[in-house]
Amino acid sequence: MKNILILFLFISLFNCNKDGNDITTVTDFEEYLQDEMDIQKIPAMSVLIFKEGTILYEHYFGDANLQQNIPLAENHPFLLASISKVITATALLQLYEAGQFSLDDNINDYLPFSVNIPNQSTDITFRMLLTHTSAIADGSAIDDQYYYGEDPAITLRYFLENYLVPGGEFYNAYENFYNFEPGSRYEYSNEGNALIGLLVEEISGMDFNAYCKQHIFTPLAMNNSHWRLDEITGTIVQPYDYTGGQYQPIEHYTFTDYPNGGLRSTGNDLFKFLSAFVQGGISNGYQLLSESTIDAMITPQIPSIDKEVGLHLFLMDPGNNLWGHDGGEQGVSTIMAFNPDTKIGAIILTNQGDAELDEILTESYKMGLKL
Repeated sequence: MKNILILFLFISLFNCNKDGNDITTVTDFEEYLQDEMDIQKIPAMSVLIFKEGTILYEHYFGDANLQQNIPLAENHPFLLASISKVITATALLQLYEAGQFSLDDNINDYLPFSVNIPNQSTDITFRMLLTHTSAIADGSAIDDQYYYGEDPAITLRYFLENYLVPGGEFYNAYENFYNFEPGSRYEYSNEGNALIGLLVEEISGMDFNAYCKQHIFTPLAMNNSHWRLDEITGTIVQPYDYTGGQYQPIEHYTFTDYPNGGLRSTGNDLFKFLSAFVQGGISNGYQLLSESTIDAMITPQIPSIDKEVGLHLFLMDPGNNLWGHDGGEQGVSTIMAFNPDTKIGAIILTNQGDAELDEILTESYKMGLKL
């Protein structure tokens, strides 16, 4: 009986540690993170916690490349997956602030082709794209748009026009659209976000990559953030699958609809970006967005449909009021969020596609409250 009691107490203490309930020091926190990496088979993890414009904690665990024994460093960019969407939305909202369009305008008034949902008459608006209510779906055509070891061979405009317009090379009325009226339902849409990237091009008159460099990356000093593989020098964090008890490297890749997930960046660069969202839109002395636009991004836009959807930001953890975005792609899992009241945020980047990061985000935020 005594042995059973001791075993029960041991299990209880172990579970307590796994739940993060006894994380009180940085040492506890790092032990927790290392345990999660071991359990989830994560080769490398970047963790950064900040408050306003100050980094409270920054650490780089594991290896950027297992085969070459390269330890993860601050300047090694991860593929961000869908965290990229926040940068894409920010680019569009900068043009909104410049008076180039209104959120409830018909997007077809700004495109070189028309996008219409089959069997529906309601126009798609910018707000619908920004709240994933456009009824544009992710069809199987996007599965063939991955490029390994190189950048896409076709342009964003060519792909989207041929994906969204009847008669196009990639058009499929059944797969590429949902059967509901735009604005009436929430369905997460990668292609809707890619269309945001194209709208940035059409409205600004600039290539999307060039626009982001000029209006986001350069003024924020995000020197390790790139949409294209051929612009990166040095080590890129290697994506991995963990199968059959082994880490399988995935060749570095891009995809044609890259604005929805193709950015590579670092925790430190993302801090420069995300900290603007808790500092009235300002970071590195640059007004990225206005405070009112950021307020709109973290205000539920479709409460009758979903109370946790803002303008391309989500209420990730209602209990801690964490607004942000996560991402998952082949060989990568990412998450970032901030609390607009405490002005504390966290950014977690990993190179394993099956990693679950929600709890790690919450524990990182709670650690930030103690630092």
